[in-house]
Amino acid sequence: MPQTPPEQSLPMSGFEHVEAEGTSFADLFRAIANGKWFILICTIICAAASAGYISVTKPVYEASGTVRIDPSRSGSLGLTDALMGGENDVIPTEIGILTSDQVALSTLETLSPEQFQQFAGFPKDQMVFVQEDAQHQPLQLTPRQIGVIDKFKGSIKAAQVTGTQLVGITFQDHNPELAALLLNRAVDAYMRVNFQSKYNSVSQVHGWLASQMDDLKKRAADAQTKIAEFQQNNNLVGTDPTNNTEIDRLKDLNDQVTKAEGDRILKEAAWRAAQSGDPEVLASLVPDAHLQSLQGTESTLYAQYIQLSTKFGENYPPLAEVRTQLAEVRKEIGSNIKVITAHLNEDLSASRNAENMLRSTYEAELARAYALNRKQADYAVLLAEGESSRDLYDTLEYKLQQATVNAGLDSINTMIVDRARTPLVPVAPKKTIILVSGFILGIAVGVGAALLKEAMGGEIQTIAQLESNTGLVTLTTVPHIEALKTDTSARPQRLVTITEPRSRFAEAYRTLRNSVMLSSIDQPPRLVLISSSLPSEGKTLTSANYSIALAQKGARILVIDADLRRPRLHVDFNVSNTNGLSDWLIDRAGPETIIAPIQDLPNLHFIPAGKGTTFPSEALSSAKLQALLEQWKREYDTVLIDSAPMLAVSDSLPLARLADATILVARAGSTPLKALKRTRAILVRAHARILGVVLNDSNVGQDTGYYGKNSYGYYE
Repeated sequence: MPQTPPEQSLPMSGFEHVEAEGTSFADLFRAIANGKWFILICTIICAAASAGYISVTKPVYEASGTVRIDPSRSGSLGLTDALMGGENDVIPTEIGILTSDQVALSTLETLSPEQFQQFAGFPKDQMVFVQEDAQHQPLQLTPRQIGVIDKFKGSIKAAQVTGTQLVGITFQDHNPELAALLLNRAVDAYMRVNFQSKYNSVSQVHGWLASQMDDLKKRAADAQTKIAEFQQNNNLVGTDPTNNTEIDRLKDLNDQVTKAEGDRILKEAAWRAAQSGDPEVLASLVPDAHLQSLQGTESTLYAQYIQLSTKFGENYPPLAEVRTQLAEVRKEIGSNIKVITAHLNEDLSASRNAENMLRSTYEAELARAYALNRKQADYAVLLAEGESSRDLYDTLEYKLQQATVNAGLDSINTMIVDRARTPLVPVAPKKTIILVSGFILGIAVGVGAALLKEAMGGEIQTIAQLESNTGLVTLTTVPHIEALKTDTSARPQRLVTITEPRSRFAEAYRTLRNSVMLSSIDQPPRLVLISSSLPSEGKTLTSANYSIALAQKGARILVIDADLRRPRLHVDFNVSNTNGLSDWLIDRAGPETIIAPIQDLPNLHFIPAGKGTTFPSEALSSAKLQALLEQWKREYDTVLIDSAPMLAVSDSLPLARLADATILVARAGSTPLKALKRTRAILVRAHARILGVVLNDSNVGQDTGYYGKNSYGYYE
C-alpha cells in the first residue's frame, strides 16, 4: 500500500487550519464567554459598592478665590537696590505664609463660637490662638488643638497662576457656607499678618535712621557756630571764596566726601539691621531664596516638634531626631545670616574706604589752600561743611518722612481679586466617575478572574469545551470507572472489551474503532500512534481495549508498547516483559522473539517494551525501527503504538511523524486545556495527522431518554 512520506502534511480531521501556539484572541473571547455570569456578578457587586460608597460619603464643597501678590513692593525703605536679592521667590514664599500655622490660628480666632464648634468639633474656649508666650517661648498644644490646625492647613490650597502675579486659593469643607467663610477669613488674616510683619521689619530700620538724624542736626548746628566764630576771630566780613579756583576745588572735593558719607550711612544702616540677627528683619531687607527656604523648613520642623512632644512627651525617641534637625536648620540659618552680614560688611568697608580716600584727598588739597590763603581757606571749609551738613540733613529728613508713608504702602503687596462665594455643587464624591469606575472595575475583575481561571485551572470538563478550545474532534468518551481508577489489584479487569463486552465501557472503545474507520474510509490508517499530554490520562488503557476491539472484528492487529520509560501494557495483557522492543533495538533479541500472541485472540499480537535502554528517544527515532514498522504495516491490518506522554518526554515525537494517524487521550477534570493545546501544536509542527481525542473518566451526556438515564440503560 502506498505510504505518505513523513515530511508531508496530511489533512487533520475536524481541524483544517493551524493556530499559533499561545493565547489567541479567540481564546480570550471564549474565556470571557465562559465566565460571563461571573463577570456580570462582579460588575453588579462593584457598581453596588460604588453606589453604597456614594450614599454614605458626606459631600465636600470647595470654595475658591483669587489674590494678586506684587513682588515689587518689598517694604525695605528703598534699601533693596543697595543690597543683594531678587523677586523670583517672593510669591512661593507668600503662599507658604498663607498656609502657615500663624494664618490658620488668626483665621480660626475670627470665627464665632458656633462656627468654630462646627469646624473643630469642640468649644472655642478650649483653643489657644497664639504660638508663643510673653517670653517668646513656644506654647505646648494638645493633640486636639494641633489636629484643628492640621485640618485647616489640609483644607486650604494655594497655587500661582502660571505667568501671572495671581494666586488661586481653595478651601474644602462639608459645609459650603463655612468653606467660603473660612477662605475669605484666611485671606484677610494673611493680609493682616503679612502687613504687620513687613511693617515691623521696616520700622526697625526707620528707627535707626531717625537716631542718625539727631547727629546730623547737631553737626549742622556746630558748623554754623564755627563759621560765625571764625569770621569774628579773623575779622572776615563778606568774604567771597567763589572767585578762588582753589576754593572751588575744595568745594567739589567736600561735596564728594559728603556724598560718600551719605552712601556709607545707608550701607551702615543695612549692616546694623543685619547685626540684629533677626531672620525676619534680614529677609525683609535682603530677600534671599535660601534663607526663606530655611525659614520655611524651620517652621515645619518646629511644628513637628510641638506635635510630637505634645503627643508622646519629651522622651519620645523620634523627638531627638527632630530636635537635631531643628538645631541644624537654625545653625544653617545662622550661617546664612553671617554670610549676608559679611557681604554687607564688605560693602560698608568699601564705602568707608572710598570715604576715607576722598577725605585724604580733601585734606591734602586743604593744606595747599592754607598755604595760599590760610584764613580764606579756613572760612571756605567751614562754610562748605556747614552747607553740606545742612543739605545732608534736609535730604535725609525728606526721605525719612517719605519712607514713613511708603513703609506702610509697600507693606501692602496683596490685593484681593475675587472673594469666595458659597459653592453650590460638591467637588467630592464624584458620583459619575465613581460609578463608572466601579462598573469598569467590576468588568475588569470579572474578566481578569475568568482569564486567570482559564490560564491556571482550565481543565477539560465537557466535549463542547474541549472541541471549542482545541479545535480537535472527540472520537469517543469513556465513562468514569471508580474501581479501575483506585484499585490497582484490579488491573487485569481493565480489559473491559473482554471481561464486560456488553458494558457501556466496551461500547466506548467500539465507538472509537468506528470513528477511526469513518475518518478515512477509502484509506484507513495502518500505523496508529496513541499518546497523551501528561501521565495518568489513560493512554495505555485505551491502547489495550482499542486493539482488542479491532481484533474482535477479525483484523490482524499488532500492539507495540513504545513507552520505554514506564511500560504498563504488558501487565494488562499478562505478558512477560523480559524481551521487547528496546531489546531488539539494541540487538539483545531478534524480532521474532519479541512478538507475543494474546490468549483467546490469535489475531492480536503484542510487543512489550522490554527491559529499557539508556537513550529511548534516539532508539525510537532510528532508521532500524522505521524499516521494521514498514514491514509490520505490510504484515498486519493495523499497527498500534502506545507511546510516552508528549509533554513529559520527547520520545513520542519521532513516532508521530512516522504514524499514519495519532490519537490523543485526555482525562476529564484532570487534563488542562493548555496542555492539550500545546500537545496539538507540537504535533502540527511535526506534520503529524491528528484524528481526535479520546476523553476518559467522562460524565458527559447525563440525560434521560429512550435508553434510560445517562443513555446507558440500553446496556444494563
